[in-house]
Amino acid sequence: MSEKMCESCGMPMREAKEYGGGNPANKYCVYCTDSKGKLKPYDEVLQGMKAFIMQTMGQTEEQALKTAKANMRKMPAWMT
Repeated sequence: MSEKMCESCGMPMREAKEYGGGNPANKYCVYCTDSKGKLKPYDEVLQGMKAFIMQTMGQTEEQALKTAKANMRKMPAWMT
């Protein structure tokens, strides 16, 4: 299986379990989708990404929110 990037958060998806709904044809990862593989609302994905950034990068909540918003603006799912 070739690696794809989640079009919502940019996470690399290498295995079927990392794709939303376990479906390798899904454009979104398991963290950005509900149990059926449907993309979660923007605010829910944003909060998850903010928490991930705080945990892994040690940023404050305010910094992590700015970083998450900046990253998500670049993703196809959230471009407006």
